[in-house]
Amino acid sequence: MHWVFLLLAVLGEVLGTSWMKALVNAGHQTEGVLAAISLVGLSYVFLSRTALKIPVAIATAFWEALGMILIALVSWLWLRETISPVQALGLVVALAGIGITHYGHHLKLRQQERNG
Repeated sequence: MHWVFLLLAVLGEVLGTSWMKALVNAGHQTEGVLAAISLVGLSYVFLSRTALKIPVAIATAFWEALGMILIALVSWLWLRETISPVQALGLVVALAGIGITHYGHHLKLRQQERNG
């Protein structure tokens, strides 16, 4: 269930940030800020539930990196913003960072299991 909470946290961050941008672009600054505060705040509620089972460093790294990647995709596909090659490389590096961090966490768990 903790992974579901983490995915909901990412979804809240992505929706809050994306709707903020869309509403502000449409001239609705106050509504955009309120959407961001509400949805990103809800994201933190889910992140706090996640941190009960997943180490906070792992959960936060996953939340920030996956959220950044999804926000970049939303901004490119829905908001029609451009992503430079350097920015795309940064997203690839972020994905690699998620994978390495996650792999390191599992290595640590295996070592703890062996040591009893």
